[in-house]
Amino acid sequence: MDKKRTIHEVAFRLSYDLTTQIAPKLSNLKTKPSPLQLRAMRQIWTNNNSTLLDLAKTLKRDKGQVTRLVGELCDMQLVERIPNPNDGRSKLLSLTKKGHEFFTSIEKIEEEFSERLKVGISQEDLDTFFAVSDKLSENLRELVDPN
Repeated sequence: MDKKRTIHEVAFRLSYDLTTQIAPKLSNLKTKPSPLQLRAMRQIWTNNNSTLLDLAKTLKRDKGQVTRLVGELCDMQLVERIPNPNDGRSKLLSLTKKGHEFFTSIEKIEEEFSERLKVGISQEDLDTFFAVSDKLSENLRELVDPN
């Protein structure tokens, strides 16, 4: 009798396989942020006008944790806080020149890796994978935070 596959088993396996395959490539970089720091940098890279509060919501961490995390990234000279022209009480987060160079390296590694992963998979199947993955993630976030 075949055991029924579960979404979480496939997701964990995919996550594990991705991590173990890409980690050696990332370990060759001079700067070595933690996975959470990389997630924060990706959010800042993607959203140029992120604030600490935006980052806290995205990372599902309290503002104190995110403040420390951003402080570490600032100490590494990867991120900087700049005045928010729309709200004098808050700061916008931006990648520094070093942060942009670092993340450009990450993007190049990920793109090369992504090309290898997509071999033999049609664009239609990839589009379906992305749509289903986005919906699973959305459903999961609603389970955790129904508001």
